[in-house]
Amino acid sequence: MGLLWSYRKMSDQPTWYVMQGEQQLGPYTGQQLAEYAAQGSITRESMVWAEGMPDWIQAAQVENLFPAAQPATTPATGSPYQTPATTDPTAAPGSTPYPHPGVKASSFGMWAGFLVVGIILMIAGFIIAANAGNSSPGPDPDSDDAALGIVLLGLMGIGYSLILVSTILVYVYLYRAWKCLLPGGLARSTPGKAIGFLFIPFFNLYWLFQAFYGLAQDWNRTVDAYPDLRSVPKLSEGVFLTFCICAIVFYPINLILIFIVMSQITTGINSFAFRPKPHQPGTPGFTLG
Repeated sequence: MGLLWSYRKMSDQPTWYVMQGEQQLGPYTGQQLAEYAAQGSITRESMVWAEGMPDWIQAAQVENLFPAAQPATTPATGSPYQTPATTDPTAAPGSTPYPHPGVKASSFGMWAGFLVVGIILMIAGFIIAANAGNSSPGPDPDSDDAALGIVLLGLMGIGYSLILVSTILVYVYLYRAWKCLLPGGLARSTPGKAIGFLFIPFFNLYWLFQAFYGLAQDWNRTVDAYPDLRSVPKLSEGVFLTFCICAIVFYPINLILIFIVMSQITTGINSFAFRPKPHQPGTPGFTLG
């Protein structure tokens, strides 16, 4: 199971909280927490927090909360958490705890905000331009045309820039999603290859299916292979496959599907980004008290 967390008690009876879905339950005493764990109400993957802790951790990392497991054998040198290929080339995926991939959190709201505001500004520019053509000129047509041109240029320029930023974020988040799969040894592609091949003309029509649909397949396969990834949400292979097909045969549908795809990708990335990192020597942790 890895190294357990330990800490100096902030009080004789620490106050504990448990995250169930999006709801925070508690407060509980350490004894109550142990009783819920014995009943099965709290699992090893449940996220818990106590006063004085810097962040939420998995219940499995609370000392004495669950029966002690056989400690995993670690290499003599290097990090105690390695990819299966590094620790043992013959080890089957899932036979060791999944290492933290070291990815940054991703914001679906930020990506969607850039895209939506950019589209609105572009549409507003076209509407203003159309209405200007139907309106009667003022006393100084040249001045009116110059002012209108500046407004249109500003609106459409900002709109295009925001759409461009949202497009870049698609590649950034896709890169991070593939990076999440690297430690598992089941990914068909590296992050750089997954993104880079999308820029090859004509070949990218084929590679689109590998970069997106292949991501969903490898993601779900990795989550199934590692027991400690049961809390990680899976990607909808049907949605990702439909997204790839529509990108070739009828792109307008993807203006809707892209929101579903990016929502699942960012949620999946954040489930890895916010997982407790492997214990580092000298790092204080937490016990029941």
